[in-house]
Amino acid sequence: MGIHSKILVHWTGKDFESCPCEASKSQLYVKLLKDDLEKGLYAQRTVEASIRHLKVKDLIRICFTEVRLSQAKKHAEEYGGLGIGFTRDFIINKGGRPVIYTPFEDKDGLLEASIRKLHTLFRNDDEIKHSIDCILAHVKRMSNTKITDTGSYKDYYDESEWRLVYGGKPDNEHFKQREDEPKDIFRLPFIASDVVIIIFPNEQIKDMALNDEYIKNFFSQDVPNMVTLENCDNF
Repeated sequence: MGIHSKILVHWTGKDFESCPCEASKSQLYVKLLKDDLEKGLYAQRTVEASIRHLKVKDLIRICFTEVRLSQAKKHAEEYGGLGIGFTRDFIINKGGRPVIYTPFEDKDGLLEASIRKLHTLFRNDDEIKHSIDCILAHVKRMSNTKITDTGSYKDYYDESEWRLVYGGKPDNEHFKQREDEPKDIFRLPFIASDVVIIIFPNEQIKDMALNDEYIKNFFSQDVPNMVTLENCDNF
């Protein structure tokens, strides 16, 4: 058996986990799934420090984890309890690629030094700088958040992250903007047959989703595996 998963999962719903009312939280998760099915996966402009002292501005990307489903709970705790899974080939064909991880330590290796040098040399050349920023958009620190209780740092390397990055060019046909949403919001549309698995936070939310008319109609012809986080322990 290979060490890599052939399923890449996009996790969402982190903001709902603090909701004190379970009924309200369930409704929010179902609404979120319907929103993703109708409009596509959500992406918004952000800023990220890919390597020390070098940030990518106006970064638009959608993230996926390439992990065994038995590890789903760990990632749900970090990013939200709803997981929408696609095949690796689907993401590759959309332009998605694995993240390049760099150490958190304040010491450049050859990769970091080379990117930094190019960024400095061509900072006044908009076209080349844009290409460098697209490379940086696929670079992530292995860790960057200190865990107060232990003094150690949160480990991102284990996520085996993939990213689908919007390059800001017209040929990025996979990212769409909608007239009914702000201009800094982008979507990745997909159809039912593209989805191979949906992971729900719990059975209640799963049942609510399966009884929702829009969701039932969306998956009327092509039905993915639908499981809960508890189910994932058995994979």
